[in-house]
Amino acid sequence: MIELKHQGTLRYVLTSSYTHQGFHTFIPGLLQGLKRVYILKGAPGSGKSFFIRFIGEHLSEQGYDVEFWMSALDAVSPDGVYIPQLDTAVVNGSLPLPIDPRYPGVRDVLINLEEFWNEQKIDGQQAKVIELVDQMESCLHQVTAQLQEAVAVYEVAKNIYTPCVDKKKLQDLIGELADQILQNGAVERHYFARAFTADGLVNYMNEVSAECKRRYIFKGPPGSGKGFVIEALAQQARNKGHHLEYYHCGLQPEKIDMLIIRDLQVALIKAGEMDLLLRPWDVVVDLGSFLNAYDTEELRIRHSEEIRRYEVSLWNAQQEMEKLNDASRRMQKIFTSATDFARLEARIEEVLQEIKR
Repeated sequence: MIELKHQGTLRYVLTSSYTHQGFHTFIPGLLQGLKRVYILKGAPGSGKSFFIRFIGEHLSEQGYDVEFWMSALDAVSPDGVYIPQLDTAVVNGSLPLPIDPRYPGVRDVLINLEEFWNEQKIDGQQAKVIELVDQMESCLHQVTAQLQEAVAVYEVAKNIYTPCVDKKKLQDLIGELADQILQNGAVERHYFARAFTADGLVNYMNEVSAECKRRYIFKGPPGSGKGFVIEALAQQARNKGHHLEYYHCGLQPEKIDMLIIRDLQVALIKAGEMDLLLRPWDVVVDLGSFLNAYDTEELRIRHSEEIRRYEVSLWNAQQEMEKLNDASRRMQKIFTSATDFARLEARIEEVLQEIKR
């Protein structure tokens, strides 16, 4: 029997991002091992986010803990909801990388939201839909190209300081932090620390790490070893069987920006120049102090030039994301006007009853 609270905990995390490799999502991995998965299919505006938010908010009000998986295009709209106590998720299956049933009829339930359309209201809009889809694909191509350029420039900026890193001091730091933090116990979950959206890079790092009793915040210029330290500690934590949550870089999903050791309530955060709300119990580690010849004027000038180029590429990518978001919103208007929300809400109520059974 599940013991419910008066109000469940609401948690918002980023599970997808537009990266230098194109659109990337961790949702398929997060669905592994769940008892039940509802997969929603349909065009923008057909009610997927409405469906997901309705389910999550309703179950939270009934005392269930709820984790919303937020959209990479619009970080205030959910692409999924996960209810841990019910081992169930409801997700948008019409992402740029589609999610399809893996175990149809056994675990996965496919819900086609086109069933709730009034086809007559879409008649005459076919040419407009084709135009908008083509425009979105073109914008996505441009976003990826600009992010590839941004990442290439950022790597150049990192390499300015990397030769200055005192590797012996860094290894000593890793050993000291491992002794402070880790215990012998691996559960792993993967999210994004930040996502690249139509509003630029957004993050929920302060909110996601709010429950942690201790946060280690690593500061320093690109290339000073912040990611290296976190990844080394992650490997040691994995070897000891801890419950780990990896929060990946929104531009380079192969890199880690934050690690939460959930069973110890400890967060390791790669802050860099990012603004975080510091708390009294935070431990700030400045890896700039581990650099040799860090303060030379030549390095500072070269670094500033590369960072400016990086910011220009990000700005260009954001302009394309805004165009992509605008095209998506115009698509939403077409299909929202054609959706019978009374019938859709009736289906949502059916799903709620199924989930709670």
